[in-house]
Amino acid sequence: MIQQHHLSTEIPTSGRVRAIGLLDDASDPGAKPVTGSCVTAQVADYVSRIRYEDLPPDVIARAKWLVADNVACAIAGSQTGIAASFLEYQESNGGRPTAAVLGRSTRLPAPQAAAVNAYAATLLSFDDSLVRLGHPGTSVIPGAIAVAEELDRPGSELLVAIIAGYEMSLRLGTAIRPSPERAAAVLGLATWQIYGAASAVARLHRLSPAATRDVFGLTAQHAPVPFLRKFHGRPMPWLKNNYSWATIGAVTAGSLAARGFAGSRDIFDGETGFWRMAGSDQYDNVEMTRALGSEFRLMQVGCKPYGCCRWVHPALDVLRTLAAEQPIEPAKVARIEVATFGEIVRDFAGKWPDTIIEAQFHLPLLIALELLGRSSAGGLVESALEEPQARGLAAKVSLSLLSGADDAFFGRSLLPFRLKVMLTDGSVREGYAEIPGGAPGGPPFGPDEIARKFHVLVEPSLGGPQSQRLLDAVLDIETTSAREIAALAQPSRRESNRAKQGRSDER
Repeated sequence: MIQQHHLSTEIPTSGRVRAIGLLDDASDPGAKPVTGSCVTAQVADYVSRIRYEDLPPDVIARAKWLVADNVACAIAGSQTGIAASFLEYQESNGGRPTAAVLGRSTRLPAPQAAAVNAYAATLLSFDDSLVRLGHPGTSVIPGAIAVAEELDRPGSELLVAIIAGYEMSLRLGTAIRPSPERAAAVLGLATWQIYGAASAVARLHRLSPAATRDVFGLTAQHAPVPFLRKFHGRPMPWLKNNYSWATIGAVTAGSLAARGFAGSRDIFDGETGFWRMAGSDQYDNVEMTRALGSEFRLMQVGCKPYGCCRWVHPALDVLRTLAAEQPIEPAKVARIEVATFGEIVRDFAGKWPDTIIEAQFHLPLLIALELLGRSSAGGLVESALEEPQARGLAAKVSLSLLSGADDAFFGRSLLPFRLKVMLTDGSVREGYAEIPGGAPGGPPFGPDEIARKFHVLVEPSLGGPQSQRLLDAVLDIETTSAREIAALAQPSRRESNRAKQGRSDER
């Protein structure tokens, strides 16, 4: 079934259908779907048997836009100096080049290519997000594309693997979410999001349910530790959520299982299950399989309009709303009071940022840039950190705790912000928001906006015509292959030479 993307005007949000059919594995034609109490077996069965024909159209449409968005993020991120250094390191490891580095003319072994693409996709903080569940696309899509290219899988199979990865990852993240008390001390994202990539990789290898359980067991031995409570120190770690290592680990686990390696086959079960390894103090195993195959969690995932941490997006949405009602002149701002939840008050207004990574988590700077017409929606640049006008305006921003905001954040995954902009004439502009743009219930950020964002991020590297061909290929993924999509995501010889000439001129 080919979805005509040019006919779509909005991303649907239902994602509910009858339970999907399960495809008997080719290596075990007599196998039956698993039932019973073993959560690991049930999830592995779903991942190995999900098929394109039984997916609802709105889920397919949403998944395509999520893929397009992540590919654009990776291409744009690949042009930064930090990403270039990371690529140089991965190139030094050698190996048989089987997968593309998106936005570059380089090819690497699939694990390294996946790692580079995952790192680049999250580097500018434009990658998709679900509040308190991180950036699922970056932990699923880069690894899936690299493995699908290496194995020469059709686009429809790539898309199915990605959908399976989102569903597995988001259910696991919900099931093992720690209590607020434990989260204050131990928190991680890539720690468990590695399973999004692992699920997609297992599906692309066409592994049996039993072998998929091996993948899950092996994946636990590659998972990064939950390190995020040290993330907001200075300097902020340049690896960010470390999706790069999680992606390498997932691709490795899938490849080993495909070669017959065994892993723990009950990794999600019991008192010694993965939830313990990930540092959580609680585990709701029902969340792992509740409505699995009939309710699709990826429908809750939103694409980001701003290149900064998702947690501060409602604050920027409020500013945009106030400015749309009546322009706010930066010179006439006396002070800005922001009342919000505790995580923001504690970690998002510290020392002035030294890098764009730190800038993505510095709310006073982000507010200043928004008011100055240099929104993070256009991407953050290093020069903004040295601008006196931005520093002066940021100094007028104060943060405080909003009553009830922590309960809304931890209890309902909302992001409450109340902003008061006091002007020098004594007038006050005030607004409130708690759901970020692009998320269900928040300001719209649908296909038209995602397409515009795609071209803004991709055209500097690939040019307008190739950018459009790439977007068309992703949105009509049923008619193409993973290798064709990867090839379109690399610069043509002409664009590559133009980019090299530009760098030469700069020198």
